Amino acid sequence: VSLHLALVLLGCTTASAAVPVAVPTPEQLAWQDLEVGVMLGFNLQSDCIFGAGASTQRCQDTASGFLPTPATVEQWDPYQIDVEQWVKVASSFGAKYIVLVADHMAGFTLWDTKAHNFSIANTRWRNGGQDLVQQFLAACKAHGIKPGFFYSTHYNWYLGVNNFKVGWPPLGGVTYTQEQYNAIAAMQLKEVLEMSDDWAEVWFDGGVDTTINPAMGPIVQQYGRKLMCHSCVNFTQDASDPSKGYGIRWMGNEEGVMPLPSWGASDGSTTGSPTAPYFMPPSTDTVLRNHYWFWKNNTANTLRSTKTLVQVYLTSVGRASNLILNVGPNSTGAVPEVDVERYAEMGNALECLFSDELYNASAPEPVNHTVTFDWRSQPISARNLSLWLLEDQTQGQLINTWTLLLQFSNSSEYYPVHSDTGIGHKRIFSLELAPGSETSLGDVIQTPTDASVTLVGMRVQIMSAFVSATGQPARLRSVRMFSWDNQAGCV
Repeated sequence: VSLHLALVLLGCTTASAAVPVAVPTPEQLAWQDLEVGVMLGFNLQSDCIFGAGASTQRCQDTASGFLPTPATVEQWDPYQIDVEQWVKVASSFGAKYIVLVADHMAGFTLWDTKAHNFSIANTRWRNGGQDLVQQFLAACKAHGIKPGFFYSTHYNWYLGVNNFKVGWPPLGGVTYTQEQYNAIAAMQLKEVLEMSDDWAEVWFDGGVDTTINPAMGPIVQQYGRKLMCHSCVNFTQDASDPSKGYGIRWMGNEEGVMPLPSWGASDGSTTGSPTAPYFMPPSTDTVLRNHYWFWKNNTANTLRSTKTLVQVYLTSVGRASNLILNVGPNSTGAVPEVDVERYAEMGNALECLFSDELYNASAPEPVNHTVTFDWRSQPISARNLSLWLLEDQTQGQLINTWTLLLQFSNSSEYYPVHSDTGIGHKRIFSLELAPGSETSLGDVIQTPTDASVTLVGMRVQIMSAFVSATGQPARLRSVRMFSWDNQAGCV
């Protein structure tokens, strides 16, 4: 089967000829191409002991749970830690990078920090002295997965830090000045960054307040020059040199649903803005067990269904955002088998959905704002399709408003079936041509047609676009299309 596909860019207008759109760095574009990542949620919270009626998994107070004391931590033995299992689980659903929670709110570190003894090295795991971050890096390298890490500066219960500032009762029993805490945080960040030249991302939970912790930005700039920095807008984007930008942003919810329209440039809103000064693409994060970032016993009933996880993929990656899905090993360090199975089911479902490819081509260079790409053969008989549109963002996200038009075998005309705003890294649509399909996977475009009528043409018409600094017109990077007639057998 094949199709006559016309990608048409006509009458492009600029939103503001005086203010070209923000341009992504090569590193940001490469990060977007990773598309799916993991938040590896294993830390001291994985060993929480919950009291009756516990409503939080942070375990920071006796009313809702119990955060192990330093003395108890010394007896902890997560004997089933298997970084190979962690990486293989991530790979099973297509993840290309893993962000390890190397330090969370408790201040417990998964590496042998020189700052204190509140770390994995001072537990009973493998008789002590171990560095889990180093082992994680080795496993990622062996399996071709990009590593990242999560570090918290806004809370550190061991050091008595709340909202970036010292003053809370410290779990470790030692009171620190703000200057001492800032020095410890800076030292720990440098310790982790220096472990690898291959870090893909550092995620600062809650961001970094550089008015309180001024050293964090310069350390990232010096030791993590090419990694993506999550939630660090105030020191990753250089107004005088856009090539120095390497920030990424949170998109405002933990449900796995990127708001639309989805823009790569950020103005601080959830959707971003096409004319914002800095390119800072969105990262959509969510969980397998709803809603637990760390493992908690007796919560297998909260596992999200395979179909829901596929939907999460379509409303994150399919809306020009990376997806980061949590993996939460239990207190022994093993990912529960029911979780392993569900991740694999998600991966198998996605592989099945995108196995029957009907079309795959890069868009040609535009000429005088008009592009026509012809692929002529037999009409497409599939009644349910998945359409991928990928924008060329080398000079910024330029496509503003656009319309999808379809041509059927019973007419020579193209009919508009969908109008939208923004494309960006990748948009995925479900085209339902069969009456009453209503599969509702992802963003659905329903155009019921008689069974005797087949699809013979498609047109993406760009109605308005933004200006690039180089004058490059808006254009698509590639277009792919898949048959989804068997989607019920996939999900």
